[in-house]
Amino acid sequence: MLTKFESKSARVKGLTFHSKRPWILTSLHSGIIQLWDYRMKTLIDKFDEHDGPVRGIHFHSAQPL
Repeated sequence: MLTKFESKSARVKGLTFHSKRPWILTSLHSGIIQLWDYRMKTLIDKFDEHDGPVRGIHFHSAQPL
């Protein structure tokens, strides 16, 4: 299965998959974090509170999103 997700920032700095849900988190050079559902191929949420690039991202193993 190959899926392409479109975003305004061309520079993805981090990517992680959720261990139980069909989610992908991406961190972008623009400072935006995006939560995607890869089964539905939709953007679930966008977090844009950062002023600079977000160079890494990961789901917490015990805390809910």
